[in-house]
Amino acid sequence: MNEKYEKYQITVKATQGDEIAMQEVIRLYRAYMVKLSMDEGVIDNELYERLVRKLMLAVVKFKIDYERI
Repeated sequence: MNEKYEKYQITVKATQGDEIAMQEVIRLYRAYMVKLSMDEGVIDNELYERLVRKLMLAVVKFKIDYERI
């Protein structure tokens, strides 16, 4: 199966409330969120957790227009 399609399917499942899919979305963005959370070479855990919560909220609110696909 196409990797791009697999990521799309994970996103769809996460928007529908699938917890495992949401964990996979978080895993996909983990490196980027860690980079954003760095402060003088140390991870700011509070900032990282806020980014995770923001990502989760954005995924839940995200609506996919199936008619355009």
